[in-house]
Amino acid sequence: MEFTKRLLEIIFSPLGILSILLFAGVVLSFMRNHSRAGRRILTCGALLFLIIIFTPLAHYLVWNLEKQFQPLLVFPQFPKIDRIVVLAGYAEEHPGFPITSNVSEQTIANMSEGLRLYRLDSKTKLILSGGVVRSGERSVAASMADFLRQMGVPEQDMVVEGNSKDTYQNLLEVKQLIGSSSFILVASACDLRRAVAVAKKLQMNPIPAPAYIWTLQNHPAKTTMADEFSRYIENRGYVSSENLPRLQWACHEYLGYVWYQLMGRI
Repeated sequence: MEFTKRLLEIIFSPLGILSILLFAGVVLSFMRNHSRAGRRILTCGALLFLIIIFTPLAHYLVWNLEKQFQPLLVFPQFPKIDRIVVLAGYAEEHPGFPITSNVSEQTIANMSEGLRLYRLDSKTKLILSGGVVRSGERSVAASMADFLRQMGVPEQDMVVEGNSKDTYQNLLEVKQLIGSSSFILVASACDLRRAVAVAKKLQMNPIPAPAYIWTLQNHPAKTTMADEFSRYIENRGYVSSENLPRLQWACHEYLGYVWYQLMGRI
């Protein structure tokens, strides 16, 4: 089942579609009877790449995921909160390098947001959730704990959950630790929609705290078409090499949401 999910994600992702078009186009271009079709396929691949890079497509697809959850600027006073759950991104072990070089940018953003909220209330504890990515290494949650320990968080204020492999397992394991008590859920803004849906399906009570926000600074949740057009002109169409990886991430989230619906996890 997991293999099927990954295969579908590869095939229907922007990078997967681009790769298929370019590979098929190159192969067919060298075949005498299909060279014209090959050139057309290559042209389609090139046009798709230009659309991704030179249009705000990635921004709006990510914005649609991020707009549901506004930043949690102050610590909630009601209900009583004493747990902050921080979901992992990615990490690798490289002895001799600082921990900041061993965890991904997304993970650092999540941890930093969790740390910021933790500093707002000294009575809280941080639950770090993320399993083993590479065989033989420690869990991502253990690397997150290393980072926070070096940032001054006491050992007794951290709980490491290192058994989960994905978002569903993250929250399934966390539920065993906190039950149905309200808690702050820190995850990348792009990932929160699926994470919150899983938590609610498990009858948990999350308070979303988005991290690694990419679009809301320039695209507030409530904007008019005129506002969007003026921002598009001001930002020169949001042309960026970052559009492709961000669009890839957004598609991963949309496909993941549909997959979780089919699996009955949300």
